[in-house]
Amino acid sequence: MSYSSNDFGTPRSFTGTWVATLLLIAGFIAGLVAFPPMYEKPAAEAETMVLFVGRFHPILLHLPVGALLVLCLMELMCLTRKGEESMGLSALFILWIGAAGSVLAVLAGIMLSREGGYEGGNFTLHQTLALVGTTGVLVALVIRLLAMGKGSFDMLHGYRAVFFLSFGVMGLGAHFGGNMSHGSKFLTEHMPEPMKSQTVAMEKWMLGFVEKPKPVKPAPLPDPAPAPLPNPPPGQVPVVTPAAGETAGKPVEPMTPTTSDTVPVQPPAPVLGGIAEAAKEKLVFQHVILPILEAKCNQCHNEDKSKGDLRMDTYELAMQGGENGANFVAGKPAESLSIQRIDLPEDDDEHMPPEGKEQLTPEEMMLIRWWVQQGASNTLKVAEAEFPAETKTAVDALLKGQP
Repeated sequence: MSYSSNDFGTPRSFTGTWVATLLLIAGFIAGLVAFPPMYEKPAAEAETMVLFVGRFHPILLHLPVGALLVLCLMELMCLTRKGEESMGLSALFILWIGAAGSVLAVLAGIMLSREGGYEGGNFTLHQTLALVGTTGVLVALVIRLLAMGKGSFDMLHGYRAVFFLSFGVMGLGAHFGGNMSHGSKFLTEHMPEPMKSQTVAMEKWMLGFVEKPKPVKPAPLPDPAPAPLPNPPPGQVPVVTPAAGETAGKPVEPMTPTTSDTVPVQPPAPVLGGIAEAAKEKLVFQHVILPILEAKCNQCHNEDKSKGDLRMDTYELAMQGGENGANFVAGKPAESLSIQRIDLPEDDDEHMPPEGKEQLTPEEMMLIRWWVQQGASNTLKVAEAEFPAETKTAVDALLKGQP
């Protein structure tokens, strides 16, 4: 069905579409009343059916994205009166499908957040922008219906302004949702400059409005000054005396020390795997263990997404564990939940990282188990560590990748 050039400006009735649209808006409002958006950890465990519906969120969100992307192209073709006459009804249909999909995806996402583990700036922006964008799309739907009902071509320009702005807001919300799922560097890691710097600056600016100030860590105390060495006993260092008959004011020639007059020279300590001497002052957890956790675990256990109420982006939180028990137990790998999950078969539902995610290498698994066995220290230095021989290559690579 399409418009003809003769009846475009004539008022028309869209009773069925109006009824469907008002029901859609009423359903959206009712859903928000029943499941108001939450930005903090849920106080109680959600019902099974709520979580069942919520886990369809990643599937449902693709429907409105695809429909509204197609609509963007259609609206560009509808900018002319001829284009609107030929494609206006089709655009209205796609807009209604996109709006309905947005409502379903947002409500499912709110239900999914009842599972817990979703918090932080990225989650706040993802949920807020999705709500604002969906509301805007519903408003745009109402304006298009009014414009088409009145046959007002000028009102359609206002509709398109609202629609494109709302879709842009939804796109930003989707970006922050991607940060939650794949990490904050997923989109920008390989982005060319200067686009990368501008995008990162924009993200930080927006996150600054919603993130709580992070506590400032106290500066580490300086190392105490070494105590002065005691005077060596006689016979341990060369003794220089004026030569017999030498007069004042003339240079003094040192005596050639004998073997018994010198301090034994210690041979230099071996360097770990060819790493520079400065690397030996690095900390094992900060520069060896934490990079492994960041690469393989922290996509789901970070500040923005703490599945199982577990975070592993700092030493304190990694040791604290989550709702399922102690994460790392110093000196007891068998009692450490993360190691138990790592050791499970990859197709086991409890295996970590989940099937389909990048898995830990045998060397990385050995390093984490060794670190726990050695006491899971936060202060152990590389110079003091006796890494398993099989992990030396992995340790070297990790240390070279850390400032």
